[in-house]
Amino acid sequence: MSSRILLIAAFAVLAALPLIFGTFWINMVINALIFSLAVFSINLLTGFTGLLSFGQAGFVGIGAYTLGVLTKQGTPPLFAGLYGVLLAMLCGFLLGLPAARLKGHYLAIGTLGFGILIYQLLTNSVDITRGPMGLIGIPTGVIDKQTWYLVMLAVCLTLLAALAYIDRYSALGVILKMVRHDEIAAQASGINVFAVKLIAFTVSAGFAGLSGALFAAYARFLTPDLFNEQESFRYMMMAVVGGIGSPLGGFVASLVLTIIPEGLRALGEDNYRLLVYGTMVLFVLWFLPAGIGGLIERQRR
Repeated sequence: MSSRILLIAAFAVLAALPLIFGTFWINMVINALIFSLAVFSINLLTGFTGLLSFGQAGFVGIGAYTLGVLTKQGTPPLFAGLYGVLLAMLCGFLLGLPAARLKGHYLAIGTLGFGILIYQLLTNSVDITRGPMGLIGIPTGVIDKQTWYLVMLAVCLTLLAALAYIDRYSALGVILKMVRHDEIAAQASGINVFAVKLIAFTVSAGFAGLSGALFAAYARFLTPDLFNEQESFRYMMMAVVGGIGSPLGGFVASLVLTIIPEGLRALGEDNYRLLVYGTMVLFVLWFLPAGIGGLIERQRR
């Protein structure tokens, strides 16, 4: 009961943040909430199913640029965002057809190659994406930051609750974990391992595409550099620090690892800031091998 009370209190504090902090910090939290959706996609794919992907930024870019290009052509933002999610899911399905047959470092290299391919397409398709010049002034309407914050908080908490339910109570969660732990045993139990992996790739890509569409609608500008392989590694780092397979840990890690670097700007030089940032991440990985999610789970028990 005490853990539930603490969880409710934490969510109440999150809901009250716009009344406490200024515009700059609320902007940072909104970005962190958007990034957490990409972290959710890694948790679903890697944490639940055991499929290692370093190309999630590619799906984020697909969702973002689909919304940006279509709204520039007059499509309503809601429909443009939906098309972005569906296109990301289609690309996830097509990537999953060969990738679901790969394992280990072969799978990691294959997904990394996909992410690099999407980045190159966004950079070189100047007629559509404007390439390095980027898309500026995406017409998604003007909404105040407080409204954006509450909408993103509601979206993140809804998806967080859905992932937690799948993880703990649904048959789908059991099937995904069986595939992660022992594919041969899962197949012997009558589970179509290839189909499960393909579904995981598709749904995970949809989560990442939603993250990209929301980022484009909020930021209202896009450049290919926002979706390169470094961003994929950053999402993976958030998932690892939060705890692979822990949606709540990934949610907390995305907030912490987005906000803390800005707080460290008081140190001045970027080199010192990044040094402290990297040290903090190594500290968490060394002393909390199960991540923030593992710490939360131990406290809950």
